[in-house]
Amino acid sequence: MDNKQHINPLIFKGQGGAFFGIWIVNILLSIVTLGIYSAWAKVRTKRYFYGNTQLAGDVFEYHAKPLQILKGRLVALLCLLVWALLGQFNPVVSLVLILAFYVAIPWLLWSNARFDSAMTSFRNVHFSFAGELSKAYAVILGRALGALVILAVYCALVAGAFHASFGFGLVMAIGALILMAVLYSWVVFGITQYFVNGYRYGDWAFSAQLKQSVFVKIYLSAMGFGVLAFIALTVVMLASSFSGVDFNGSAQDMFATIGSNSVITVVGMYLGFILITLTLTAYTVTRVRNYLFSVMVLSQEEHDQLKLTFISKFKVSSFIWLMLSNFLLQLVTLGLARPWAMVRASRYVADNTRVVGDMALLVSRDQDSDIDSAVSDEVAQAFDLNLGIG
Repeated sequence: MDNKQHINPLIFKGQGGAFFGIWIVNILLSIVTLGIYSAWAKVRTKRYFYGNTQLAGDVFEYHAKPLQILKGRLVALLCLLVWALLGQFNPVVSLVLILAFYVAIPWLLWSNARFDSAMTSFRNVHFSFAGELSKAYAVILGRALGALVILAVYCALVAGAFHASFGFGLVMAIGALILMAVLYSWVVFGITQYFVNGYRYGDWAFSAQLKQSVFVKIYLSAMGFGVLAFIALTVVMLASSFSGVDFNGSAQDMFATIGSNSVITVVGMYLGFILITLTLTAYTVTRVRNYLFSVMVLSQEEHDQLKLTFISKFKVSSFIWLMLSNFLLQLVTLGLARPWAMVRASRYVADNTRVVGDMALLVSRDQDSDIDSAVSDEVAQAFDLNLGIG
């Protein structure tokens, strides 16, 4: 039967009010236990959201144990404390640790992917991540260092061009912005392709044949919009700074008017910068996710004809509104609306995600997993390492 006749929506049934009770208890117990209960809080939160996410009538499950999370958090806390203390007494050692941390980032992200996937199941079959660690280093650290070297060489050429001719130097400086967008898209493309092709569901494998040109187009468009928007914002704010200034009056009156306008200008620049950043984030996230899901396939490794495809329907405008409204909602309630913000975000993801294909064919053998440590998962979160894929 044609897969197009089977469009399965992802459904999230969680409610902000119901989760608020769990959330407030988690906070209170974490405070009383000096943070120890936070490991149990994370597991409860994950299980609530996974258990309320349905696909074809079945829900997802989260299997991590609180003690796994607690051990990982203690190690992450120890790493942060050692880094902070050595930074106070021996800056050289602190610098070495920072370099060591950057070298460890591919391992942390690789381990994080393995742990998170192994702790997730659907229909009693666990997910897994089979990507090789060496490839993680090649696509994350290798591409990042390669991009930095290329950019550094180009910047040196730009400096030389300015010495020869200001006009030529200016053209090359504009080219640097384009080069930054291209290099960044190259890094993101490699990382995305590596991770999406590494995930498994039992004996089924995720795969996607991505095109570098699509990523270049997305990030060049974002770069162009960002530059134009920032120029427009600067012009408007400069105009507001001189609004109402009487250039025929005394210098004292002129500076007084400009000074009174400066507060509005600074606030306007700050808010404008936030709005531009939100827009660029929403644009890149929606475009990359929608493209990724349009080419991603889940197929059984032994039978290529058995496969499921995916649809993502994120929109820039609605995603901006989700981020902005959630931020304002938490701001005006002093954080008490966070459960509703989390539920709204999960519902948005579910409402705009589809699995195409006959879910009755998704029959798999569960795979054994030897993943039992949450250390890398917690260290990655402590340093805010998040790929945002999915």
